This record gives sequence, structure tokens and C-alpha cells, in this order.
Amino acid sequence: MESLRVMCCIVIDNALKDVVAIPKANGADIHYIYPPYNNLPGILHSINADPGSCNAVVCIIPCNSFEEIKAIVDSVDTTASHLYISYVCVGNTCNSSMMQDVIALYNGNISAGEFEFIVHKAQFIAQQHFEFKHLSRQHIHQLEDTQRDFDALINIGKALSIEKNPDRLLKLILHLSKTITGADAGSIYLVEEINGNKLLRFKHSHTFSKDLPYEEFTIPMDKNSIAGYVAVTQQVLNIPDVYKLGPDDPVSFNSSFDKAHNYRSKSMLVVPMINHINKTIGVIQLINSKEDIENTYDGNEAYSIKLTCEEDFDTKVVPFQKRYESLMEAVASQAAIAIENNRMIRQIQEQFEEFVRASVSAIESRDVATSGHSFRVADVCMKMAQAINEENTGPFATTTFTDTELKELEYAALLHDFGKVYIDTAIFLKSHKLYPKDLENILLKLEYLYRYQQLKYAMAIFNEMKKETEFNKRLTHVNALEDERDDVLHKILVARQKVIELNNPMVKEVNVENEVKNLFAMLQSLDCYDVENNAMEIFNDYYIKNLTIKRGSLNDDERREIESHVVHTYNFVSKIPWPPEFARIPEIAAKHHEKLDGTGYPYGLKGDQIPLQARIMALADIFDALIATDRPYKPPITLEQALSILQEEAQKNKLDKDLVALFINKKIYEQFDRNAYRTKTSVQ
Repeated sequence: MESLRVMCCIVIDNALKDVVAIPKANGADIHYIYPPYNNLPGILHSINADPGSCNAVVCIIPCNSFEEIKAIVDSVDTTASHLYISYVCVGNTCNSSMMQDVIALYNGNISAGEFEFIVHKAQFIAQQHFEFKHLSRQHIHQLEDTQRDFDALINIGKALSIEKNPDRLLKLILHLSKTITGADAGSIYLVEEINGNKLLRFKHSHTFSKDLPYEEFTIPMDKNSIAGYVAVTQQVLNIPDVYKLGPDDPVSFNSSFDKAHNYRSKSMLVVPMINHINKTIGVIQLINSKEDIENTYDGNEAYSIKLTCEEDFDTKVVPFQKRYESLMEAVASQAAIAIENNRMIRQIQEQFEEFVRASVSAIESRDVATSGHSFRVADVCMKMAQAINEENTGPFATTTFTDTELKELEYAALLHDFGKVYIDTAIFLKSHKLYPKDLENILLKLEYLYRYQQLKYAMAIFNEMKKETEFNKRLTHVNALEDERDDVLHKILVARQKVIELNNPMVKEVNVENEVKNLFAMLQSLDCYDVENNAMEIFNDYYIKNLTIKRGSLNDDERREIESHVVHTYNFVSKIPWPPEFARIPEIAAKHHEKLDGTGYPYGLKGDQIPLQARIMALADIFDALIATDRPYKPPITLEQALSILQEEAQKNKLDKDLVALFINKKIYEQFDRNAYRTKTSVQ
């Protein structure tokens, strides 16, 4: 750090005029003070007149005047200047508690050499104080910057976690990035893959100083563009001036946009958005930082400055500070998480809906007579709910279904007859033929068998050695036992490895049935007892059934369970971990056979105990059953007869009369095809 030139000023009590020997060419300003020292503040103010200088002031005073003079000095405000005061006391030593500011004590005269030493010492102390103060200010600014950055990251994390709309999310990411860095403009690119080729889509852009139009376009994800280079290399680029990029720089700047819109891109900070598996999913490109390195204003203030003329781009645009590289890397990381989460949520929603529809299709394809029933019931329910939303008078004038409630009703209608599928979660997660605990169990058993056989043969050998037979004969028997032991132990080790290999669902090169059969036979030939001397079963039918699986990781029973169906719709639907807004789906689906008069099932509910959605579904369910033309258990009827039956059910207080009236008056029965979904959901 460059320090200022340190000037020196000497203030001497006139009583010590003859005590101090002042060199002729000392270069210091000399001032004399007199009791009661009324001229001292004026002297200090004159020294303090130039805040751009650093001044070392030495007060050479009598010891017995120290506290009086120091009190006067302390009353003068020198906080805004580089003025540093030291004291030299002459006379008998005093016991003041403030003597820490005294740099020298003299009992007699001060020689010219001592005077020079005092001046140099005071200048050194002043310089040290000045540099420390300057560094302290820098550290304060750095701490303030760090705090602002920390607060910004927290706020960004909160904001990004709340926003669910993908377009608004991108706008929010760019706005927050520009705000905290003071950038005037910025863009967001997202990676997409088309026909195996990775591209960067220019997805969102905004310029604060000028309302510039933009359209989405794609560029190759390669090193031929600045955004492409950052996406490929995953390196942050901080460019002070894009127009000063040279041939040796890794990137070049395309100025066509600037020329077309009379804008001047200058400083640029480009950061990759990298997901949790280290893949680039996009790029944040920030242009023209308006925050200077002297902290005249912070990023939030700088963001609001408009660049209105050509001169502004030279005077108000500065390079992005180095600290913004790591800050924007953190922002980009949070943005990548938010974008990936947003994509995942939308993908899960789409996948779940497709799963529900595919599952309903698969179930209904087993019964040609009812194929498409759940889809048609869902269609009628949605049309009924939309008709209710349009009612401004009558019993449904104050009833409105939100988009979430409409989706809730649709799911409940699609699943109202599901009631056939129940799958153990553990089966879904089964990645090998044996569950981890079962594999661990058999491996422990084999380990126990190994140790048991070791001990068994060790005792046999010991007993053989105790026999009083000829030594060579005993040795022959022992050698035979050792060979037999080694063979058995080797077989157990091979069996252990074989279990691990056969447990792999990808094993294809071997005849698993023969392998398991041989393995079982070998293990059956070995005796093994537990600590209570009970025979232990190492390999049983459960392991045989699973390890002989020829393809995949599921045995026949597990496959049948996956393909099987449970009895009750509610038992299945209520096990789905619905989000809070869909929490009533199981209840709605389970109550669509309830009647207003309490004669329905399964709960025998009456009137308002039945949710409106379930009453809508009851009407839709009965109507679709009435107009069916291919039910084996009943003859077909006409549309007029079906509507008449609905009215009769309403008069008997079975169905909601207001819903039946709406259904007929709005002719909702004409708004869908009674044969819809049959071809799609039936087995051909």
C-alpha cells in the first residue's frame, strides 16, 4: 500500500525554548505555546487545514503541564484528518495515567541529535497509525461487502426456493444476479439437447438502462462464443472490456447486438450453472458492472443507475469486482438447484399424471366391458365442475373450484375404481435377487460354517495326534484330514463367492438352476450345529427360489405381487404421499358410492357428510354405467331412460337434485363421447 508523505510539526512550550536545540535544517514547522495555552487549538486547526496530508505533531512540554495540554489537544476534533500527536515531556517524571501517549522523557536539555530522533520517531508512529487506519477502513468495507454478499445469498436462496413458475424463476435469477453485482444487463442461457447435439438456448434477457427486445434462439454449445466457452469449460470469465479482447484470449466478442441496438457492452461476468452431477445446465451472463472499486455505492444502489449516453459507458461502467466471481458461482449453484428442482417437480407432476392414466388404462384393459370408464367419469366430473364455476345464480352461485381443486377432482375420478394395485415398496427397491439383509444373513451363515468346519477339523486332528498309534500312521491320518479340511474350506469360500455372483441380476453366462442345485447339494453335505448343538440350515428353499431367478431380481411371487391388485380403492389411494392440496383425493374417491339418504356404502353417509366432489362423481359414475351398451349383466338403455333414472334417483334423495338439474339443463351429457377411450384402453 502507498502511504502519504508524513510532514512534521513541533509544538514547544515557550518555557522550554532554551532547553531544546533545534537543528537549522530540520524541515519541521515550529510553534510556541504559552500558558494557559489558548493558542494551541488554533495551531492544531492550522495543521489540520489540509486533510490530504499526513502530519506528525510533537508536543514538547513540561511534565507538570502534560494533563492540561493533553486535555486541550483532545478537545480539538481531528478525526477527519491524518493528524497524529505525540508528546515529549521534560522535567521530573509524572505519574499520569495518560502517559502512554508520551514517546520520550527528558530531565534536562534536548540536543539537536535527540531532536532529530524525536522527529523521526513521531513520523514513524504517524505513518504506522495512518496505514493501520487505512487498512482498517479497507477491512470494514470488506466486512460490509461480505455481509451484503452473505445476506444476498440467503435472500436469493429463499426467493428461488419459493418460485415454482419456470419463466418467473429465470427472470428472478437474472434480476437478483444483476442487483447484487450492479450489472446493467444480463442474459440466461439453458442447455438443451436436440438430436444428440448440445445447444445453448438464449432463454431470458433484460437491460436496465434501455428497453431492448429479445427473442429466443439457440447457439452451438462450443468454444466459439463467450457463453459457449463458459458452458463447455465450466470456468468463470471476468472480462474488463470485451472490446479489448485480443487474439491470444480464449474468446472473442460478437458486437452485432450492440450495433443493432446502439448499446455498448463493456465489462462482462459469465458464470456456468452446474448441477449436482457436475453437468452444465446453463449460463448466467452479466454485462456492464456499475459498482466501483472504491465502494462509492454498493451493488444494489449501482443497479439503479441508468446509462443514458456514450460517456456513461466510460465513466460509470467498471470491471466486475473479483469477489463477484465466487459470489456469482454461489448464486449460479443455487440457481442450478432451483432450475433442476423446478424441472424435476414439473417432470414428476407430468410423470405422475401419465402414470395414473397408464395405470388406469392397464387396469381397465383387463375388462373390455368397462374399458374407458374411469376416463369418462373424470371427463364428466371436470365438465360438471367447470359448469358450476360458471354459475352466477342458484345453489352453486357461491361455489368455485380452484385449478388445484379441479386437478384433485380429476385425480380422484381417475382413481375411483383403481382399487386393484398394491405393491410392496421394498420390491420396487430390490436391486438384486436377495434383499440386502438376506444376503448378509446367508454370508454370515457361510462364515459361521467356515469357522465351524475349521474348528471341527482342528479337533479331529488334535484327537488323531493323541492316539497311541504309530507316528507315521498318525501323520498319514492327519495329512488326510488337513487335505480334506482344505478342500471343504475352499468349497465354502467358492460357495460364498458363488452366492455373491448369483445374486447379481445381470448374471447370464451360467445355468443358474444347475449352479444353485450344485451349491445346495454341496452345502447340504456339510454338517453344521449352533451353540446349542442344533443342526443349522445354511441354504433353504427361499434362497433357492431367489438365486435361481433367470432374469432380473424378482422371483415369481414378487412378480405376481407387482402384477396383482388389492381390494379397496381407499387402501391404495390413501397410501400415496399426496401433497397437502391433494389430501382429500382418497376421501373423494372412497365416497362416490354414498347416497344422500344414507343407503350408500361403505360408510352410510348422509347429505352434507358427502363431499360435493364425491356427489359429482356419484352422478358421473352412475350415468356412465347407465349408458353403457356392452355390460354383460344388464341390457342397454336409451339416453332418455338414463336421464329419467337420474331424476328418479334425485327425487328419492339418492343423488344431489341440484347436480342432476345442472347436468341435464347444461346438456353435459352431450359434451362427451360415450364410446371414448374404449379403443385406447381395451386389449386388442
